Amino acid sequence: MFNQKSSKSPTSSQSSSRSQSGNRQQETHYRVFIPQIDSVAFDPLDPPKRYHEGIFVTTNDRERTGTLFHVTGDVIAAGGMRYEAKDGYDPLSSRHFHAMPFVGWVRKDDYHSGRIDSVLRALPRPTKQQGLNFWQKKEDPTEETEMIWTKQNGDPYKPGEPRRPIFKCNEWTHQYAVPALRNAGILRSG
Repeated sequence: MFNQKSSKSPTSSQSSSRSQSGNRQQETHYRVFIPQIDSVAFDPLDPPKRYHEGIFVTTNDRERTGTLFHVTGDVIAAGGMRYEAKDGYDPLSSRHFHAMPFVGWVRKDDYHSGRIDSVLRALPRPTKQQGLNFWQKKEDPTEETEMIWTKQNGDPYKPGEPRRPIFKCNEWTHQYAVPALRNAGILRSG
């Protein structure tokens, strides 16, 4: 791209040089995005709107497919969320697709060697953080059981006891996966 502050457009030799450079990078690298999919169920304890997120490596630009590396499941289950690498994924075909910001490039060698999967699989996953409040007696047996924040073992927090920070797919992606890939020299800025 040319400098937008200048009214001069690049010469054809400058454009050709930049285009060849971009093509060379696409020959050796895959593009990486963070797809945002509107498939997250409403969470009464965490009301801000969230989208499901992960790391998407586009391995086939023509078909817009690649691999989605993410954590999936929920924070109510005893085992929490699980890691998954989903091949042949096309985020744009989902009726729940919201957005897909570009975050950089990875070398094709790092992808095909399994290095990306290895780094991401080793990261902590979101554990159990919520559960039904079976400890509180209900006056009316037909009343719904309240959802509460819990410790990893499922026990409720005592009044005034500090609670762990929320850790779901968004935090896994932004606070763990992206930094881990950058620190390992795998994810490069674009």
